Amino acid sequence: MAHAFFLGVDVSPADGDGAPDVTHALFEKSKEDSDEPAAYRLNRIRDHADVASADDLADHVQGLVADQPYIGRTSLIVNRGADFGAALVGALEDRGMDPVAATLTSGGGAVAGDPDEIGVHLGGGDVLRRFVNLHRDGRLRLENHATEAASRLARDVQALSERLDEIDGDMEALGETQTDGLSFDPSATHITSAALAVWLGSERSFDPSQRLKTSPQTDAGA
Repeated sequence: MAHAFFLGVDVSPADGDGAPDVTHALFEKSKEDSDEPAAYRLNRIRDHADVASADDLADHVQGLVADQPYIGRTSLIVNRGADFGAALVGALEDRGMDPVAATLTSGGGAVAGDPDEIGVHLGGGDVLRRFVNLHRDGRLRLENHATEAASRLARDVQALSERLDEIDGDMEALGETQTDGLSFDPSATHITSAALAVWLGSERSFDPSQRLKTSPQTDAGA
């Protein structure tokens, strides 16, 4: 069975002098055989309250992916939209890691950077749609976790799926009816970190050294 790991980090900008809200989510992408589509299983998700610095979080991430079975098989993606996110990208790079730096927009579509860049600009609605559609297709596995962060992710993804069914998949209508952080909301770091991890997994093969495709996909076919 082929498998690889993808870790997404989302940062909600801090209010005033407070610490930012940060969540990391780690998913395993696996494929039983070449004829079946890949599935994504949540391995762990953690909210970081009162994180001291980007360097401290980078140390934590570095230690996490240095353990088995993640070592040498984990790709990273970080939302660099907030100052802390940009600092985290730099801190990870300083440690010899190769995170994809993502900029999320409120619109649709995805644009790859120049060939020598690792950054991507992504439509937040498209990233979220792909994540929810994988859940609806039975290819997203969030069960068997006892933490509140994992339980909240499972509840909110189910609620998003049900809401999209009600509005026939209209992401714009979803954005017009934001409730409890269930739409593409900058403060919903548990959803966005997970959606980014799965987006990266769907853009890459099982080879962790592979770079992003030159034209990222915006549907859920991968």
